[in-house]
Amino acid sequence: MQVKKSRRSARDDMPPADAPRKKSSCFSNIKIFLISECALMLAQGTVGAYLVSVLTTLERRFNLQSADVGVIASSFEIGNLALILFVSYFGAKAHRPRLIGCGGVVMALGALLSALPEFLTKQYEIGDTWRTEAGRDVCSNASGAEVQSAEDAACANRSNTNMMYLLLIGAQVLLGVGATPVQPLGVSYIDDHVKKKDSSLYIGILFSTLVFGPACGFILGSVCTKFYVDAIFIDAVIPKVTKHLLSNPVFTCIVLAACMEIAVVAGFAAFLAKYLEQQFNLTTTSANQLLGMTAIPCACLGIFMGGLLVKKLNLSALGAIRMAMLVNLISTACYVSFLFLGCDTGSVAGVTAIARNNTLQVGKRPEAPCINRCNCFTSSISPVCGSDGVTYLSACFAGCTRAVGQNLSGCACVSPESELATAVAGKCPTAGCQEAFLIFLCIICLCSLVGAMAQTPSVIVLIRTVTPELKSYALGVLFLLLRLLGFIPPPLIFGAGIDSTCLFWSSDCGDKGACLLYDNLSYRRLYVSLAIVLKAVAFLLYATTWFCLRRNYDAYIKSHEANVAPADFYPSLSEAPKADRTQFIYNLSDHEYCETMESVL
Repeated sequence: MQVKKSRRSARDDMPPADAPRKKSSCFSNIKIFLISECALMLAQGTVGAYLVSVLTTLERRFNLQSADVGVIASSFEIGNLALILFVSYFGAKAHRPRLIGCGGVVMALGALLSALPEFLTKQYEIGDTWRTEAGRDVCSNASGAEVQSAEDAACANRSNTNMMYLLLIGAQVLLGVGATPVQPLGVSYIDDHVKKKDSSLYIGILFSTLVFGPACGFILGSVCTKFYVDAIFIDAVIPKVTKHLLSNPVFTCIVLAACMEIAVVAGFAAFLAKYLEQQFNLTTTSANQLLGMTAIPCACLGIFMGGLLVKKLNLSALGAIRMAMLVNLISTACYVSFLFLGCDTGSVAGVTAIARNNTLQVGKRPEAPCINRCNCFTSSISPVCGSDGVTYLSACFAGCTRAVGQNLSGCACVSPESELATAVAGKCPTAGCQEAFLIFLCIICLCSLVGAMAQTPSVIVLIRTVTPELKSYALGVLFLLLRLLGFIPPPLIFGAGIDSTCLFWSSDCGDKGACLLYDNLSYRRLYVSLAIVLKAVAFLLYATTWFCLRRNYDAYIKSHEANVAPADFYPSLSEAPKADRTQFIYNLSDHEYCETMESVL
């Protein structure tokens, strides 16, 4: 009855026959909208991935810890929390493309704000001669008073980076606010204006573009890191609808499963470049370049293939959830294999191994007679490999007094014989490390490809479990919980876990800074195990969803693709449903709400 009423009201709103008809715009086409939406999501993904690609640089630039960087990475999602339900609920009754366009403008302002720290802070300087050549790179016999005087002067001139840290957080929050209407309103708008059998393909294209954006961001970060640089107005009829949605076990489980899958991406991918640097001795530029050229395109292809398979195989909701369970198991097996792929920390003088004249004091500054007069600093390190096969934190800690390019000589801590007391820049190589990295790279590509194939089937199951009137709001709840559970906590948890495996921290002006050396074995086990646990929880939620659908399919699936009539979709952008949302919400208590609650009980 309500559908007929909305159709009559639509005819009543039509202009008379003799009235002049408005000229249809060439942009009033669902394909043009899809292209524009994909472009906006591409820009959003590029900006977000670029931040992740420079996290290591931010650590060094502002002397931050991994937990602090995790706060910056999570701030994007905080901006969504205040507006996601409001926008997704009331946006369905407004002009959705215009709201998405306004969100794009806000995102642009947030991107500009994120660039301000570079222009507001002082020019980046490593320090004067005492803090570089004499105190870090090579051994110097300068007097302690002279070195301390230079150190005090440099610390006095050090700029306060707290304001820049807050600006980065504020910029990410603003980007999150701008991104609020992009996904929920865009997905629901496309699903309303295409045939139901084509919906999965369109949504697959849309989400594959979202993942292709990070590829551009990582590639851009790879290029840039080569250069040395200096809730009041929300309507109350909402809690009732939210309770109605969350009382559906299929909806709740599929949303939580999506949160767990996204949590793996948000936590694992945020520190993946750092992981490659530590485990396989890669540079920041190489790690970002490899991620941008391999894992991200594979994930993009996986999302597209997931949507294409749902369409080609004509999968029902039950078939789609089986597909999600299968790809989850395969990707989890890939993560398990990561536990056995990596390189050891190796022998580091004074930290993990006792070298000549050194004492082992884990977590403390290495001290030895051979460097007593060198005045070495620990504000940062540049590891060198001694001819004795031991890695030293820097040329200074190796006691080297002369440097010619990459070759160092006169290293008192390496050997008492001058002809053998040499070192070269970089950590000492580990046996089998290169082979392990090549295997890891192949498996991470497979994991990204297969794991991403579950995204589109999950979204399709979710939007089929709700009535058409609540589709936009259901997607809003999904994206709210994705940000609340899937994006914000994981970077914080992963960052804190990574910090717990640190062996040696930097110290600048008496303050604890960034971690300079990790226990690679503990790092790998903790980092990968967190991802495996999240994937296992997601599988249990998928299994619960499958069990509920198998027991009572018709009670949970509100839209059946097998019985689609031509009037069930809107071929023209100028046409849209005009259902009475308020009347629908009140009718929940009469029939559908009680039916859903009965199925839950």
